[in-house]
Amino acid sequence: MSRAKQDGNVLFSVRMLAVSLVLAMSSAAAKDVSVTFSHKDWDLSCDNTLTCRAAGYAPESEEPGSTVLLTRKAGRGEPVVNKVMLAHYDDAQQQTGAAPELFIAGRTAGRLSSAGDESWQMSEDQFTRFLAALKKDDALSFRRDDRTYLFSGAGSSAVLLKMDDVQGRVNTPGAILRQGKASESTVKLPLDAPRITRAPVIDKNLRPMNQQEDALIRPVLLQALAADAEQSCSDDRLSEPWEIARLDPQFSLVAAPCWLAAYNAGDAYFLVSNTMQSAPVLVSDSATGYDNGLISSAMKGRGLGDCWSYETSVWDGSRFVESERGDTGRCALIRAGGAWDIPVYVSEVVGP
Repeated sequence: MSRAKQDGNVLFSVRMLAVSLVLAMSSAAAKDVSVTFSHKDWDLSCDNTLTCRAAGYAPESEEPGSTVLLTRKAGRGEPVVNKVMLAHYDDAQQQTGAAPELFIAGRTAGRLSSAGDESWQMSEDQFTRFLAALKKDDALSFRRDDRTYLFSGAGSSAVLLKMDDVQGRVNTPGAILRQGKASESTVKLPLDAPRITRAPVIDKNLRPMNQQEDALIRPVLLQALAADAEQSCSDDRLSEPWEIARLDPQFSLVAAPCWLAAYNAGDAYFLVSNTMQSAPVLVSDSATGYDNGLISSAMKGRGLGDCWSYETSVWDGSRFVESERGDTGRCALIRAGGAWDIPVYVSEVVGP
């Protein structure tokens, strides 16, 4: 059973959340080259295209906090894009009004500019000074309306060095942390995101199964679940009404309520033949939604809902193929729904 299914209120990073979402994967997804790494108050995620995102936070349990996200695509000459978000979990209005100031070693380095989506951005000069402060372990914080938002540089050196290493920038002029005169021929090119052709479906939404469908399908799927030692559906949830969506003349998707925990729930999704002449395929036992050929799973990292993990798969006409996977960063009380979108697997979906 995944950690999200365990009853309790243990605080943990979404990055460590083991969501049991078993989706059929294409060969490209099976060769996922994504990288994740954490040290102290900083985390790194590099997705399968080698775009890397480093996120720093305030020290744990220190409030009010802030977070900084540094994003860089693979390839020579790519800039580092910075974003800053101040904690406003209890009051989104705190993000309106005067722009916050960056403070380095207790002195103001000027106000930030709006970056949209409740976030802010450092200017090129501010960002240069910010990176220098990280290297020197100078105190960093943000201040707005006489309120100080804490921030930590602890762990940044290891994370930013790892980011440079993944992209092949160590000792090159474009490195973030360890710059040098080495040729940028070592800098890795971006990898192409897998291309998935999304197939049209007959039913864009699930509907309740009728009596005839229930009598035909439920016994077969219950037998399949009983034979699977790793599935975690409860009898109570399986006794609830089931739903179905017809994908095409050959296949349908069946959704059965599966498990319920303190702050998450998951459904079992089966791919079945419309004649029930072939064995059903368990696509996921932790799905949370279906919409027009897309199966999604969204799980809270904790009951407060300030951190989430997500995963989506797409119907390509023969199977459900993983199309995206990621999280929203640490459980740090930055904002409801999570501070950032940090994918570790991306794709290009085309079609209807």
